[in-house]
Amino acid sequence: MIKVSVIVPFHNVEKYISKCLTSLMYQTLENIEIICINDASTDNSKDIVLEYAKNDKRIRILNVDTMSGQSYARNLGLEVASGEYVGFVDSDDWVELDMFEKMYHQAKLGNTDITMCQAQLYDDKEQRFYTDDYYSLKNLERMGNNVFSFEETKDDILNINVVLWNKIYKREFLNNIGAKFEEGYIYEDMLFFFETYLKANRINILWEAPYYYRQNRSFSTMQNSDKKVYDRIPMVEKTYRVLEKAPFFKEKKAEIVSWLIDDIFHRYTLLEDKYYEDYYPKMKALFQSIELTEEDKAELAKSYCYDEFNNVLERSYYGFWNFLVEKYKTSNKRIKAAEHKCNLDILAIKEYLEQYKLEAKDERDKLQAWWENHCKETLETLTKEHEDLKEEHIKQEYALKAWQAESVRQVTEKLTADYEWKLEAQKQHYQEALKQQKDYYENNYFLVKMVLKLHKKSEQLQNKIKNILKKN
Repeated sequence: MIKVSVIVPFHNVEKYISKCLTSLMYQTLENIEIICINDASTDNSKDIVLEYAKNDKRIRILNVDTMSGQSYARNLGLEVASGEYVGFVDSDDWVELDMFEKMYHQAKLGNTDITMCQAQLYDDKEQRFYTDDYYSLKNLERMGNNVFSFEETKDDILNINVVLWNKIYKREFLNNIGAKFEEGYIYEDMLFFFETYLKANRINILWEAPYYYRQNRSFSTMQNSDKKVYDRIPMVEKTYRVLEKAPFFKEKKAEIVSWLIDDIFHRYTLLEDKYYEDYYPKMKALFQSIELTEEDKAELAKSYCYDEFNNVLERSYYGFWNFLVEKYKTSNKRIKAAEHKCNLDILAIKEYLEQYKLEAKDERDKLQAWWENHCKETLETLTKEHEDLKEEHIKQEYALKAWQAESVRQVTEKLTADYEWKLEAQKQHYQEALKQQKDYYENNYFLVKMVLKLHKKSEQLQNKIKNILKKN
């Protein structure tokens, strides 16, 4: 029986995937399956995984032709997973060789729906290891080795590490609650965590740090999100709607709303300048969607971010920045950041004007160059067309002369044929006439000859008669 299915989505991680797979192949818990989902990698990642799969039948590789994101890949992994428990490992991270044996043992010991562990962080740029309270689950230390439910941690619910890879989930539990990742977004860990954690009745923790989380690497999802940073807003909103259904929501509403405001506003302060103006109306729309009673507002007013919340609701983008500058000057907090932002805005306007001048000149130069090039191309086109027409005219003249010569030849041949035919007909006519005349004259000659002969006979007869008469 497969005890743990480890799901590893990957996309263009040829530099890191070997270390990840090696740490999984040599797990002391042998009854595992390693499900690798190739999310349309264009580097050598797929080939590397295929080589590992040749040497270990526990490795399965699923290919996605079009890049679809980690949520899609993880859902695909969940569909084919057959282990008693399911774990997730990011393809650029790695784990201790006994991680899943210890995690599985801890889960079986408590018959848990979810088992968590601590994690160590590794800075890829600085090449160093370090720890962090958030990844050390320090706020849950009081739970010790006990099995607990989500309700027992309601006071810490917003500070629990929401990542996937420091947890294993009972597959039967995931199937029963229909757990799926929200596709098409980043920050999907947070929503998945709350949708599963708030339905888990049995949870425990392995107080060791067998997972190594690589940070600050080049081309990671989080570092190259660009406008994907906007995904934080719908993910936080969906998470808030999940928390609304929790039995402790009314009790913790102000704290949860404060968490939402702080999270969204914190992301706002981390944005690159080019995203501020687009992010602001999305943040404002989310804040407007939160229903608050007067009692809620009074409780929320105790929060340090309440002023920001109200001013986002009441002000335009530029008005909000003026409010921040005044507030920070008054409270002497974050004043450098606010002034720096204003200075950046001033510099940006100056740069924009300079850039506008340069672009205007550039546009004029481009237009002039285009016009000159257009005139040149038009002249070349007209010249070519003229040459083509001239050549066509010459061809047509040759064709006309050839046609005329052919026509004369054909007419001549026809006239000659007609003349010869008529001459032959006339010749035959003359020959027939001559023959008729000849026959006529020949017939007449015969008659004349016969008449002459008869005349001669007549004369002879007459002479005989005369002679007879003389004698008598």
